Amino acid sequence: MKKKTIFVIIILLLITVLVYIHRRVIRALIKGEPMPKAPSWHVWVPEKDRIQG
Repeated sequence: MKKKTIFVIIILLLITVLVYIHRRVIRALIKGEPMPKAPSWHVWVPEKDRIQG
């Protein structure tokens, strides 16, 4: 394969992973629902909006 093809495959794979990880947030944005709570390690999100644990 050419380097460009491999690069495109890697980028598409990374985008797919990003969309899968953020699927609840993307769904909330599309449907106009409230944002789901962020994981506790998201320290840049206010504590009230994070999952405690």
